[in-house]
Amino acid sequence: MTVELRPVPGDPDLLEAKVHDVEIGAVRLEVTGGLARMAAQVDPAPGLESQDIVDLVLATVTRAKKGGATDVEFHCESLLLRHAARQVGLGGALRVPLRARIDDIGRRTPAGTTLRGSDQRERTSWLSATLNELGVASTPARPSRSLRRLATRLSGGVGDTLDVVVEWAPGRTFTISVPDRPDIMPEGVALTADTTAAVFRRFPDQANAAKAIHFDKAEHGLKSGRYAGVAQLSVPSIHLTIGFVTTEFFIQMMQPRSTGTPRSSSARPSSPYTAVDATVAHELWHQIESAFEARHYALGMELRHQVGLELGVQTLEHAVKGASPKATPAWQSAYRRLAAEVSPYATTNAREATAELFKLWWCRNGPPAPVVARFGELVDQMLPPKTPTA
Repeated sequence: MTVELRPVPGDPDLLEAKVHDVEIGAVRLEVTGGLARMAAQVDPAPGLESQDIVDLVLATVTRAKKGGATDVEFHCESLLLRHAARQVGLGGALRVPLRARIDDIGRRTPAGTTLRGSDQRERTSWLSATLNELGVASTPARPSRSLRRLATRLSGGVGDTLDVVVEWAPGRTFTISVPDRPDIMPEGVALTADTTAAVFRRFPDQANAAKAIHFDKAEHGLKSGRYAGVAQLSVPSIHLTIGFVTTEFFIQMMQPRSTGTPRSSSARPSSPYTAVDATVAHELWHQIESAFEARHYALGMELRHQVGLELGVQTLEHAVKGASPKATPAWQSAYRRLAAEVSPYATTNAREATAELFKLWWCRNGPPAPVVARFGELVDQMLPPKTPTA
């Protein structure tokens, strides 16, 4: 085991995690009776490897056992840490703490945490079965023909893929495509499927605007790490970074960008929602909004007008222009509120603003900020809930 845990002076429950004297994160461990509650974070560190994350979990469990714990409860939203915890024997549903008997941890690798199968069909079946174990009903997609597979490899930039079909309502489905790699993190795929299905059930009339979700490098922003997701409005598909579903690229995604323009800070979701949930919701709104405005353009303008009024201006477009030297005091005030209540990225343009608003409204836990709450009211008025039809 490579990870060493060192107590932090003044806080006996807080432990610093190091690998060869290089700090990789921290752990909080509280043992009450026979239950150990643990939480952890991993920091970007040179040479960090996925095995280090597994060792961090095992080292914490070992310390908990020495403290008299018989059961472990792991609180964490990080996909990388949750994947490592599942690898050593902890389990549980999506967006809840993972649990296990402490004596069972490390003795075996649970089914569904290691990519198995000698051919692509077997690996696709493995992925589908693992999603089912995590509460997401899916089936393997039909194998693509050779020419289509070649086109997908060239356009996606990740080689062969594993494709599964998720049914979100009777007779209505979407496809998720992930790289055919041994370091796949199924929970990232499951969260994507779960969030997408829930959004589609809420907005069934616009669901055909996104028939496929690809984890790949099809867009330059995904290759460079500038974007976590891209919605293709010309075709019914969304592309997401493979960092959400592979350990190697998740670790790369953690590292600070050394070149290029830093991306504006995007809104972070409330626990227990993850960065995957938030990104999927953001990109889905782009597709939903585009499909909605294609039939109800005036209502789309009215939505932005009403959001603007909440911010003290005539339309949302005025708020995003509030950084201009020629902006009026009202525009400047609206700009500051938008950045503070939503995110700096929401000030990019009106389209990104509504996607950020939707993300925070959808991935909410507790009372949202005033402008987010108002946006949600408008969505419910203009796109009222409907029962999905085949």
